[in-house]
Amino acid sequence: MKFIKNISFYIVIAAILTFLSYFLKSNYLFEYLSENIITILLTLLAINTATTGLIASKIQDFVLKYPKMKFSRAIKEMKLSLFEQIILIATAIIILIFKDSQIIHFVCKEQILNTILLTVLIYAINNLWDTGKSVFIVIEQIQELNDKDDNK
Repeated sequence: MKFIKNISFYIVIAAILTFLSYFLKSNYLFEYLSENIITILLTLLAINTATTGLIASKIQDFVLKYPKMKFSRAIKEMKLSLFEQIILIATAIIILIFKDSQIIHFVCKEQILNTILLTVLIYAINNLWDTGKSVFIVIEQIQELNDKDDNK
């Protein structure tokens, strides 16, 4: 349910930005996205992969020091995060193909496809935000465990 709520929120934000851009007769954002969305998404994927690797190594350290700790849910979420980013890249490629197509025509094609591109970007940024937050969670857990060890 949370997933649907989040996607709906991203679509609403993207629709508002699309409406605002068309109202102000500004194509800058959409021209920029059309030319750079794949590069942006690949960069975010690289950052996320590196961050996830860091988190995974810290989890491995935890498991060695505290073998009873379970991280299966965290590992599942990390895999899902990377998979989501691959899906976002594929979605962006498909949307760009549709946008440039001379064959595919429908009412408000440009506005709808631009809204989807913005939604993809917002989703990818949120995905990176979640990964970043997990770094701090791991750091806090390390500090808590170290504090417990010091108090023994």
